Amino acid sequence: MRVSTETINNMSLNSMQNSYGDYANIISKIASRKNFTKLSENVADGVNVVKLKKNIADLEKYQGNIQHAINEMNLAYEQLGSVSDELSSINGLVISAADGSTTPDSAKAIAAEIKQRVTVIKDLMNTKYMDTYIFAGSYVQEMPYQTDKETGDIIYKGSSEEAGDRNITISENTPFRYNFSGEEIFGKQDGVNDFFSQMKDLDNLLNADELDSDSIRAKLDTLGSAIKKISLKNGTVSAHVTKLTATQEINEDTILNLTEKRSNLEDLDILKASSDLANANTAMQASYILGGRVLSSVSLLDYI
Repeated sequence: MRVSTETINNMSLNSMQNSYGDYANIISKIASRKNFTKLSENVADGVNVVKLKKNIADLEKYQGNIQHAINEMNLAYEQLGSVSDELSSINGLVISAADGSTTPDSAKAIAAEIKQRVTVIKDLMNTKYMDTYIFAGSYVQEMPYQTDKETGDIIYKGSSEEAGDRNITISENTPFRYNFSGEEIFGKQDGVNDFFSQMKDLDNLLNADELDSDSIRAKLDTLGSAIKKISLKNGTVSAHVTKLTATQEINEDTILNLTEKRSNLEDLDILKASSDLANANTAMQASYILGGRVLSSVSLLDYI
């Protein structure tokens, strides 16, 4: 069989190019620290890596949702605790004012202090977390408790309990409700008047020329009901935070497992790659030496 000089040259060049390609490929992998940088280099592992990355990204988004909700609920818990403290103080003041020995002047002083504490409660119920009014139900951009300029009444502007929920996704196909409605917390008194209207009525009673101790004392029911509802709500908040924290831990374990799988497929074993690089360099040098000799000395007479 006769072999042309061109064929021998091409074989030598291909050998050198292939050895250099192998060497350069390993250099590229070491630089990127990846087993492959293109899907075409390893279709099966590449597809799995893409899926794993999406799953991890989804879980990290869920983790962000959970942390946001936990932060907001922790703030709600603290603020409701402060509201409860204010209510307890008002409760004590009402008991003092309902004492038959209370003078009108003393009652007016008590009324002024209660009014200040009611303002504090209003401000606490208008608390924001980031750009969200946390006690506005699903109307998170609306300040829930506002003072009517004409009447001075404190009016609830947030959503009602029936207006819809604010949900986040905490794991795949798992929504979680965590909005707080001021109406849900304070409820309705006597089916019509809410807590703040009852406190306005109390203020009128305490500022009257003649004190009606029984009517003043009756406001203790309003305060007791509000304190009880806040206690129940904070119990619910604690349970929600516990559930979210548990879900967060499960998600974190899953992220770690998926990240390990992705790493095993995609991340380069540097020690092995360094050894492969040394071998590829030796092979490349050998092919260059051999190829150089062939290209400079080959003759058709050697293959006749």
